[in-house]
Amino acid sequence: MTTPTPPRSESAPAAITQPTITALENEDALKRAFLADYAALSAEARADLGDAAVSLATKVVEGAFVRAWDSRAKLKTPEELHQFLVDDVHHAAARALSRRAAAHRFAAHGTADAKHATNGNVDPDTSWEHIQHALHGEEHSPGTLAAVAAASRHEAADHIGHVGQTGKGTWIAIVAAVAVIAAVIGGIFTMNVVAAKGAVAKAVNDPDAREVTTPAARSGVVNLTDGTKVNIAPESKLTIPKAFGPELRGVKVAGAATFEVAPGLKNEFQVFAKNATFTAKGTSFTVSAYAADSGVTVVVKDGSVEVKRGEDIQLVPAGSAVTVLASAPLRAATQEEKDEAVSWNAGTLTINKKPLRTALAHIKRWYGFDIVVPKVEYLERPVTLTASMDSSMQAIHALEKSTGLLFGFYGENMAFSDSADKKLRRH
Repeated sequence: MTTPTPPRSESAPAAITQPTITALENEDALKRAFLADYAALSAEARADLGDAAVSLATKVVEGAFVRAWDSRAKLKTPEELHQFLVDDVHHAAARALSRRAAAHRFAAHGTADAKHATNGNVDPDTSWEHIQHALHGEEHSPGTLAAVAAASRHEAADHIGHVGQTGKGTWIAIVAAVAVIAAVIGGIFTMNVVAAKGAVAKAVNDPDAREVTTPAARSGVVNLTDGTKVNIAPESKLTIPKAFGPELRGVKVAGAATFEVAPGLKNEFQVFAKNATFTAKGTSFTVSAYAADSGVTVVVKDGSVEVKRGEDIQLVPAGSAVTVLASAPLRAATQEEKDEAVSWNAGTLTINKKPLRTALAHIKRWYGFDIVVPKVEYLERPVTLTASMDSSMQAIHALEKSTGLLFGFYGENMAFSDSADKKLRRH
């Protein structure tokens, strides 16, 4: 049976996708902001850090631009971006001073060594290269790792020298040296982990990535080459990197999908959705991230999932759910959000306290029906319903009951209206 489809009209509900407004629409915008603000931010960082810690200024400023990129979804105007950068530089400088003070206390109260301090100035081109490395996670060259190790050895020698001068004994010097060496090894390991994750993030956004899309009322299953199974909901898009495999396990989803992640592989499986990243630990979970939704919801069935947005990180265990909004802390999903995110896996449509305009978009998504509503004010009536996805009429009757409207036809077009509407033809 062919379902009649209403014509496009002003009275018909339509999904309108607004363009995302952001001060950092791409990396060119980030570089323009970098060139405009780098000198002023460096001056503020040097002022906050003082002469003893001025050498940390470059790292503080570079980190501010990386964190701005991570938070770009909530930075709508150049003014918001500038204020974010200024605030981040001040906060990062304060953290750097706190860590430096703690390090000196650990090293038996060694006195500051001003002779190794620099003026905090670095060539902007070099700083921009550092930021690019952080954004894309390029593999670190042997020269880079050697430089990190050499700098750390120099710092270790400096601390050990001060400890020896205090007369506290050789053992304290040995403890300090071991701690610094461990920090160097840990730092290199962390750099490589960050690089790997950055490579996945870059790959899912490459133009040559493969896209799998589903239309309204149609779901699909994709078996990835690492053994992971993905069930894609209607009106969704799964982006798979060209080089996807055991060494590069990451995808991007717009819409909703359920992941049965293949366990036992060395590299973790990552899912990117809007401004959030979900890292699986060998697990089953659902991500719901439709464009019209205010945030992203992840519901974990088995195992656990690490949720990251900017600097906010949370581990979500089995049976739990988290909602990620654009500019608010991560929070536990409500029962309503959880039900709406996962009920489709069991063949059920769930709508909780949504206006009729939103409910009609769900009807179009899950059943493929376009339904006309003649009066705009009807579109704000609240809808709560649960219906089988195998029965469109069950959903229609639930909408009638929830809104007090009647279902019928305007000619061949499906419609919701009130009992006084003479144009509405009931079946």
